Amino acid sequence: MKQLVQVFITDLRMNLKHWMGAYMLIVPMAILIVLRFFIPSMESTTTTLAIVTAGPNAVKQEIVEVLNPYAKIKEVSSIDDMEQKLRGIGSVEGLYRDNDADQLVSVLEKSISGNSTFSVASQIIRQHYYKLKNGDSEPVVTFSSGVPEELSARSVISPVASTGGSIFFVFMIIISGFIIGLGIVDDKENGTDRAILVSPVTKTEYFIGKSIYPLILIMVYAIIALLVLGLMDVNILQVYVLAVVSLATTLLFGLLLGALAQNENEAIGVGKLLSWVVMLAILGGTLLPDNWQWAVWWAPFFWIFDMMEGVFTNDIEWIEIAWKSAVTIGLTGVFAVLLRKKISKGLS
Repeated sequence: MKQLVQVFITDLRMNLKHWMGAYMLIVPMAILIVLRFFIPSMESTTTTLAIVTAGPNAVKQEIVEVLNPYAKIKEVSSIDDMEQKLRGIGSVEGLYRDNDADQLVSVLEKSISGNSTFSVASQIIRQHYYKLKNGDSEPVVTFSSGVPEELSARSVISPVASTGGSIFFVFMIIISGFIIGLGIVDDKENGTDRAILVSPVTKTEYFIGKSIYPLILIMVYAIIALLVLGLMDVNILQVYVLAVVSLATTLLFGLLLGALAQNENEAIGVGKLLSWVVMLAILGGTLLPDNWQWAVWWAPFFWIFDMMEGVFTNDIEWIEIAWKSAVTIGLTGVFAVLLRKKISKGLS
């Protein structure tokens, strides 16, 4: 334990003195502040609505005019054209009239399981008719009064906060991996790694000690992120469990970075390449439709992102966290075995 504490203290001093350490401490806060400014209220949205305005499924022009101030409108001539718009990249919803049911149908590009999220179109249209019936009553979309029963369970969390918060959490894992990797590279440049070979500190203690500061950083920024993004109603214990689960992936990222790079410049270059691979998996998980999600199941970071999004939308149970965490650790273990020789050679 004494050796672990000593490695942690040495690592902490190095990070606080090093310009990259200070940079990695400040940048996450700047990103959070930027994210906070982009979080829209429930009365505003940047969603694109593909609305059928011709043929038997046409939506009345009155409704189109009601929606126009709140969203970017794309008028299409058929349901097929609407579905084509939904297949594209971006936040798109569809709207058409079902004559058999005599009602408007709003189609989400990607909905959360359990139907806990209502489309922008359904919120605004419901508010429109509610106002016609109740005059100048409190708007439904503010959730302060008059919320109808069928909308009472919907999420009030902005997608910018839930998805952005999940991406930020993965970003913090990358930052923490960078800290571990740069610490190892710095020890290689200064010859500290050779001194450790003849010291009482074992390699296991050395790597665990290197992981303490990044873990603390993730946990501190987890609370800061929840406060800044307005997500304090989530299960904080679940957030911290995922922070601990992600430590294995963080350590693998850091060890690979430290093994492949011989100096700081190389470490930054290698780290950028590894980060691109990670972010490709996250982009795949964000943009790919549900039936193509399997294409990124190979990435431990995808499962961490998926779990965090579930936590931030209050849409995940402990049993799901348990088996997805097992998958995450299992995949990390597989990559560790596959990269074992390269890591051992780079760290020897």
